[in-house]
Amino acid sequence: MKTFEELTDLEKSVLLIWGKELNFSTTTHHQIEKINKRIDAILPEIIHKDKKRINKTLINSGFIVRHPTGRSRTYCLSPYGLRCCNIVKLENDI
Repeated sequence: MKTFEELTDLEKSVLLIWGKELNFSTTTHHQIEKINKRIDAILPEIIHKDKKRINKTLINSGFIVRHPTGRSRTYCLSPYGLRCCNIVKLENDI
């Protein structure tokens, strides 16, 4: 498990993509495939293996949580993940 300070720049970028795709909300949830398509569009240099590793790191560290649904597995931001997304967003605005 990593803390926010231990995240790499690439992991912070992917966390920011999660936040933008989920409208910086803890109640919105999407399938991971939709997020991966957005990552491909914004950061095409990331290969599939790295996307999988980064998403796994963010989920295991508690930034993103699984949201149980009847059909498929979806994911949403945790309150901690939302705070970290806002920090990254403010850092990038400056």
